[in-house]
Amino acid sequence: MEGAAQDNMAKQVARTVDTSIVLRTEINLNEDNLSEEAKKQFSDHSEILCAYRLNARVILANNRLSPTGRHLYCLMLETNYSNCKNVLNYVASHPELKITTQSIRPPLILCGLGRTGTTLLYNLLACDPACRAPFAMDMMDPVPPLARSDTSREMHRNKIASAYSNTFNSLGLNDYLRDIHASHPSFTHDEDLYVLSQAGLNWPTYLLASHRENEFAKWFLNDTNKDFVYQYHKTFIQMLNSVDAPRSHWLFKTAIHALYFNTLLKYYPTASLIMTHRRLDEALPSCARLAIAFATAYFDNNKADVRIDKKMVVEQLLNVYDVIIRRIVEFRRTNRDVPVLDILYDDLLAQPIDTVRRIYQHFNMAWSEDFEQAMLGWLRDNPQGKQGRNTYTLEEFGLDRETIDKNYEEYNNMFLKTRDQSETDANIIKN
Repeated sequence: MEGAAQDNMAKQVARTVDTSIVLRTEINLNEDNLSEEAKKQFSDHSEILCAYRLNARVILANNRLSPTGRHLYCLMLETNYSNCKNVLNYVASHPELKITTQSIRPPLILCGLGRTGTTLLYNLLACDPACRAPFAMDMMDPVPPLARSDTSREMHRNKIASAYSNTFNSLGLNDYLRDIHASHPSFTHDEDLYVLSQAGLNWPTYLLASHRENEFAKWFLNDTNKDFVYQYHKTFIQMLNSVDAPRSHWLFKTAIHALYFNTLLKYYPTASLIMTHRRLDEALPSCARLAIAFATAYFDNNKADVRIDKKMVVEQLLNVYDVIIRRIVEFRRTNRDVPVLDILYDDLLAQPIDTVRRIYQHFNMAWSEDFEQAMLGWLRDNPQGKQGRNTYTLEEFGLDRETIDKNYEEYNNMFLKTRDQSETDANIIKN
């Protein structure tokens, strides 16, 4: 029966995939093209390779991935690792970059929960011409690093984006990116989660693993062994900073930073943090819907039991969300001296410019007319839902409001009251 099922899957793939494509089943990971100077300068390169091998071992053992999904994962992991080695080789061959480390401006970091307005806020903050947020292209094709003023960037970006889209189309996944963007729109600036992925901290591996208590999940959620990840992150930013340093500050954003607050602040001790907050009975199903949209390409949606795969993805997502919430609460209890500003999702949507102005006032940052006009232009050009919209309910993911409120009562009490009460509590926490 198992052989018949595999044969049927192969026939299904053959009907949808370009026959000229040879689907990958293995991942090639080695340090053959990592220079000796890079190995000498970056002693933690071996930890990065070990992390990649863990990624590969856990995912390739998942026999529920479709042939197309396995192929996509192999390509993704090898591309990330290739980018990582290219970055290390580049920095190792430019010794002058060592003196720029101290010149990296203190970053402003968005580390609130996913689906709480972080993408909107990140893009608005990135409009400040005095700051710098990584472009998607900075991370997708990082070497050589290009200045924002480089006129070849946009042409190259379009070429990479077209190749990326063609890959999915050739695999019979024509609507995949459109479904993803309906949940998480694509913009020129993107979150530095992709930098973390290049060091082996791959979020897709966590979501696609075959069961919750797998080796990678335990490592991923462990907050005490990620120095090499953030050392790579800082090396990456150091490289970008060498060709186009911001006048004011760097801007980073990913919810995954909340898993590793201590390590994040070890490498960026002067960072200022922003945490966005939204009702969890809205944020949780939204996050689950995005996870399902992402995972669609990796499983065989024609299987009768595909719901098992989707259920596992949602369970993985809700588990990491639970850990992030609890680490945010614990961090805020025990690190009252760290500069943090809380932003409510409803306030951000109702008054986006005023919300950003409040952030700049709070952190004593310089406001400019050019910045404000750029934000107004971005809002005009990117209305909510422009790239599509997905619908979802609590029930379809096995969630209910009462259980959520009970499980996260402390988080709700700390962050999700009215603005007046929240500001009062923030003062109590600060004092």
